[in-house]
Amino acid sequence: MENFVKPQFFSFLREEAAAAVQRYSPHHNFMAHSGFGNQFAESTSSSADDVQDPEVSDSESSVVGSVHEERSSGLMRIDEGDKIYGIISNKFLSGLGCFGLSTEITAIHKETCSSFIKQAKLQSFLIFSKAVEKKCGGNANVKYAWFGASKDEINNIFSHGFSHPSNNGAYSQAICLSPDDNSHACLQAAVPDKNGVTHLLLCRVILGKAEVVHPGSGQCHPSSEEYDTGVDNLSSPRKYIVWSTYMNSYVFPEFMVSFRVSSHAKESQRNAVPVQNPKSPWITFPALISALSKFLPPQTVKLITKYHNDHKGRKITRRDLIQQVRKLAGDELLTAIIKSCKNKQSKGSTGNSSSTSSINFEQRDGRCCACQKSC
Repeated sequence: MENFVKPQFFSFLREEAAAAVQRYSPHHNFMAHSGFGNQFAESTSSSADDVQDPEVSDSESSVVGSVHEERSSGLMRIDEGDKIYGIISNKFLSGLGCFGLSTEITAIHKETCSSFIKQAKLQSFLIFSKAVEKKCGGNANVKYAWFGASKDEINNIFSHGFSHPSNNGAYSQAICLSPDDNSHACLQAAVPDKNGVTHLLLCRVILGKAEVVHPGSGQCHPSSEEYDTGVDNLSSPRKYIVWSTYMNSYVFPEFMVSFRVSSHAKESQRNAVPVQNPKSPWITFPALISALSKFLPPQTVKLITKYHNDHKGRKITRRDLIQQVRKLAGDELLTAIIKSCKNKQSKGSTGNSSSTSSINFEQRDGRCCACQKSC
């Protein structure tokens, strides 16, 4: 036991962490494995040391190139002319779909790791990356991903780490992040600050070997030692699921993107309205739940039924109900069911009006939009 408190032991840990930093600087493995690709990797190589080097002191990290540090938060504001700024902003806006045209980026900030505690957090992330890489046969499967929250929550995450799982009902024992090409999925969780500015985190995430995790399953850890994290879909994931026990080991928040969405776009997103009679197919909720039960696990169907009952009891709005159903079932499955229902109706069934709750989806710009009976 005495060996573990000798100074040599701490020197060994420091040397291992420093070696990990050299092996896993962003312009080596991480950026190359993320969706940003080699272009991002090259652009970060010139300014990587200010984030990755554990020897950087508070004074040394105050100004790096065109990046100016905001000392109070430990973040650095990236200049608009910087190549990193251009790559991140393009990725962010393209991931918003049609809302990208109505969105203005006000700033992009970068974590400096200027304090010893933050350097230790980074070193811990790198050591976990190395461990997962060895476990998975040479690939830690590190990706970039978006996370939405309020400005206060984001400040707390930068200062103290993630403190609780995502409160989204579907994955209650984990935090959920969105792939780097799907920033749109985080808008609902991102709360504008008092100045009307909204913020998203861009994080590095260690995925390792991921397994499919069904929403509402109540799963709170990997199903076996073979797996490290979860996804909603193996071939085309729209959610990265990191268990709460690993959320501060497998996720490293690196950038914060601040932006404004025009009031017109917000209203369109909130109400999804132009005002004509619906031409897209629709289905009643009871019929939808019955159809979903053939494809989804019983726990997920039970959760959808609960949300439907909450809506009938006026505990949640119709918009909240539809958003939860889309999260749990996925747009692809919902669209297929609704189109199938339309085909059956067109073959013989006459459309009769009903006071029962109904759901309507329409494909737009590669996404499904949902509303009551108009779109």
